[in-house]
Amino acid sequence: MRRWLVISLLINALALTIGLLAVQRLGGWRFLMQRWQHREAPLYEHRRQLFGQMPLQNGAIIFLGDSQTALCEWRELFGLDLPILNRGIVADHVGGIQQRLEEIVRHQPAKIFLLVGVNDLLFGKSPEEIEPDYRALVTEIRTALPATLLILQTVLPVNNHIKNTGQSNAKIQALNARIAQIARDNNLPFVDIYRLLTDAEGNLAQQFTLDGLHLNGAGYQVWKQQVAPYVTH
Repeated sequence: MRRWLVISLLINALALTIGLLAVQRLGGWRFLMQRWQHREAPLYEHRRQLFGQMPLQNGAIIFLGDSQTALCEWRELFGLDLPILNRGIVADHVGGIQQRLEEIVRHQPAKIFLLVGVNDLLFGKSPEEIEPDYRALVTEIRTALPATLLILQTVLPVNNHIKNTGQSNAKIQALNARIAQIARDNNLPFVDIYRLLTDAEGNLAQQFTLDGLHLNGAGYQVWKQQVAPYVTH
């Protein structure tokens, strides 16, 4: 028994060593993090380039953010004859949105619904570190689009009982408090979607998700109801 335990430990140690060497060979943890942050990832660039090829829609209503935004068919969900554009990209973060603002600005949108930040947390940034970047993004949008109504939205809760999302609701709530303050400081609308999606324990309720992170159809209906007054008026 002891012999097999030793052999097992040696095999695990060897596998870990090979994994660490592979990471180092690829450029280290910083390189992998940069790849995950889509600075060179094809998916981000493909989506960004596709958006650049889409027809100009002056006065559009734009939903801007990461996968939470990207995975919804906003125009169909509202069922309105309005120029609603989905500008969400999976794994996007505050800096990524800043890098692609030019495409947003060209539409001179009437309204922008911004939801971003959970991936910044996943990339290891604290709410305190994210706040100045988020403030800079808001300032950049308002400077480039002074006539556009910018609506800030809470980052959504997670449920680690369904699946380990790698994130905690405590950090998300801390970030949301800072986003709420940014909205107050800039006299911007702030939509709290977070609280309506949680269960009694403060997690993303099971009826709204299958993977503990992203929303299902029922979850998007809750989101829709919260932002509908801003979309239709």
